[in-house]
Amino acid sequence: MSTAARAGRWLFLAGVMLMVTGDGPSSTVGLSRWPTPLPFLAWEWLYVVLLSAGAVCFLAGGGVKSGKLPHLHFVVVPLAVLLGAFLLSAVASQVHTLSALALVTVTGVVVACWMFALFLDDERVSRALWPTLAIALALLAVRVIIWRRDEGLNVVAFQILNNAWTGKIQLAWVFNIFAPLLLARTLSEPRRVVAVLYGIAWALTGVATYLLFSRMGSIVFAVTTLGVWMFSPAQWRRMVVIVVVGAAIATGLVARSDKMSRYVFSTIVEPDRNPGVDLRLAVWRESLRLFRSHPVTGTGLGTYDEVAYSVDGSTAEPNFRGNGWHAHNTYLHVMVEAGIIGLLAWCYFWYAILARQLGAWKRAASRDRVAIAGTVWAVLAFLVLSISEVMIGARVHGSLRMILAIGLVVVLGLHLTKAFPSVREHNR
Repeated sequence: MSTAARAGRWLFLAGVMLMVTGDGPSSTVGLSRWPTPLPFLAWEWLYVVLLSAGAVCFLAGGGVKSGKLPHLHFVVVPLAVLLGAFLLSAVASQVHTLSALALVTVTGVVVACWMFALFLDDERVSRALWPTLAIALALLAVRVIIWRRDEGLNVVAFQILNNAWTGKIQLAWVFNIFAPLLLARTLSEPRRVVAVLYGIAWALTGVATYLLFSRMGSIVFAVTTLGVWMFSPAQWRRMVVIVVVGAAIATGLVARSDKMSRYVFSTIVEPDRNPGVDLRLAVWRESLRLFRSHPVTGTGLGTYDEVAYSVDGSTAEPNFRGNGWHAHNTYLHVMVEAGIIGLLAWCYFWYAILARQLGAWKRAASRDRVAIAGTVWAVLAFLVLSISEVMIGARVHGSLRMILAIGLVVVLGLHLTKAFPSVREHNR
């Protein structure tokens, strides 16, 4: 392996670290203290530079064994259908400049995911990526916990300013899409010390998610935890220990934040008490009106935060015009921008991903199923969270970082399935 390829590995891992952990704090770790000595780590494009430089070095240094990646052949057709639907919506767009920019971004994301897959095809990178992710998520969770402690645990959380994700919903998403992977690694890792690292990182993400008081985030975290358990019955001993410890931590958190905990629980049981419900219902109604105006190809990829303001009596907030206003439902958002063709292509794409993962889970031996279970529930976490928010829309805060993080989760999950090909693939 050449020096350039080795440098590419390190740059890639550094880029992933910064991408997931939300860069370094720009000024302070806590709300009013703990100044950071390395403010340059907070530059929002640093992770992109590191990932790009890593890809260039890795390719130039001969680190790529083969660019064919046979375990991803199945996704070519669903991806082509999705890109075709997006292209069609861009051609028929109401705002061609916005759609062209969005289409270029989507193309860049596809290229980035292909590079992620090439990196993961390298055994050293695939081994090093797991502890990198655990450390990145642990650092992010600790910063969230520190910030929330300084704010007060009985105060509503809105923005956590010591990381690039910032918003509580963005943070709840990133914790939830990675948490099932960490839990699965905790259950399947044979080395006890490393398993403890994954377990601590998973527990910290759970604590941070709860302290954000994100209703959907907390529900999804609990459901994915139970889901990984159900998909991994052979690991029930470790899982019992994890659940007991998790329950003890949750009890302590509820006791320390009794006022907010009661409010969150009451608004989950009685959604009418949650002001966010009325907002979403109004936005969903307006989104359906937009869809009916362009039902086949949509208003154009990447145009929602412009066309939403054309609806009579729009409730869209003026400050978010051209700045990330979204449908508060990813499926509605895709349907408005890309029409019914785009929605069907979107669903087909994710169906193909889940079908591949579930097929590999069924073919795997009992001891190997837990790792794949984590990837299944990570994808399901994203799909469920998408019901109430759109963190991947054009110009939404942190959307590029979020899309790349989701792409990494998907590519990582599919990499794990390559050891369990279907009969058809095995006979090729």
